[in-house]
Amino acid sequence: MNIFHWILDIVLIVLFIMFALDGLTLLWVRRSYQVVYHFFIKTIPRQIIMIDIDNFGDFNNNYGHDFGDRVLRAVGHVILKESRLRGFRYGGEEFAILLPWASIEKALVLAERIKQRIGEIEVKDLINPKNPIDIDDNFRITVSCGIGRHEEEADENLYAAKKNGKNCVKSISRLE
Repeated sequence: MNIFHWILDIVLIVLFIMFALDGLTLLWVRRSYQVVYHFFIKTIPRQIIMIDIDNFGDFNNNYGHDFGDRVLRAVGHVILKESRLRGFRYGGEEFAILLPWASIEKALVLAERIKQRIGEIEVKDLINPKNPIDIDDNFRITVSCGIGRHEEEADENLYAAKKNGKNCVKSISRLE
């Protein structure tokens, strides 16, 4: 086989990875989510966790897009680590985790753990030394999470979490 065939194969694999992964967060992109959900996950019991960074617009408006990108990267890293490669950048500052065959209890535990880990991110460590900004030492990144058996339910619960003061996890079993 010609060496150029091997090179083309490698280039195609690299391109696939580049277009399937979000370059900033290293999570799967929404297109990947849609393929996995609609062709594989939709037919089996599952839980979906939708995660949204609270007040994310304020990061960009008050501290600049470089800092906002650093926040997205740090949050993405937590989701990637905790979700075992099942995390997706759903859009902007919204993320999704697909949990096939998972119980609501396991989804709740994972969502709470992710929320806690994100709250533990040292914001001062995210500041670019070439572009210093002044941030209060008590400033924390928080997220709201919604859990459901399908997208609409998870999204409704995410909205309920946002409406109930943010920085919380909501599911059918936790709606007051």
